[in-house]
Amino acid sequence: MDYAELKQIFRELKRTSPRDDLTAHIIFTEDSFTTQYPLLSRTYCVSSDNKAFWPNMGGYSIFGYCLDKTSDQGVRLDYYMAEERDPGGWKVEDCYILEQMRDTAAISNLTRMEQDDGTVCYFFGDTCIRVRESEDNGKIRLELVSGDQTACGEWVELSIDRVYGYCTLLERHLNRKDGNQK
Repeated sequence: MDYAELKQIFRELKRTSPRDDLTAHIIFTEDSFTTQYPLLSRTYCVSSDNKAFWPNMGGYSIFGYCLDKTSDQGVRLDYYMAEERDPGGWKVEDCYILEQMRDTAAISNLTRMEQDDGTVCYFFGDTCIRVRESEDNGKIRLELVSGDQTACGEWVELSIDRVYGYCTLLERHLNRKDGNQK
């Protein structure tokens, strides 16, 4: 989806269901930067719970977190984005809402299979996500390895940013507060 559509969805959500939140990945074009960056370094995670998406908010800001986790954690994206304040700034290539990705609803019925190489595969719907599991302060953490989905009867590899998104959703599910982890 384009950024204008994402912004509209987030604003409508905050207007009608202020307690609910969605998460999106915003991918910026390669030519937005003077240095060539890989996909994860150009992809930022943002929440609908940013001032820019709230109606009648006194301030205006959009904070995002770079998926490569090496830099730009909590960066004020609205200062850099061409679609917001800086016409010559970073241009949005693509964006999508994690909770609306294919097979997200099937995560609650996942199958977990440990692999001989020490990784774990999570199967849900027509999606398979391969990860390395660890625990941090009682929470399950997933380090992405790969992901696939079926399309027209064939397994196709998911882009790394999509695998990251599914890992985010899987961690939320596995660590949910009701205690039913698997």
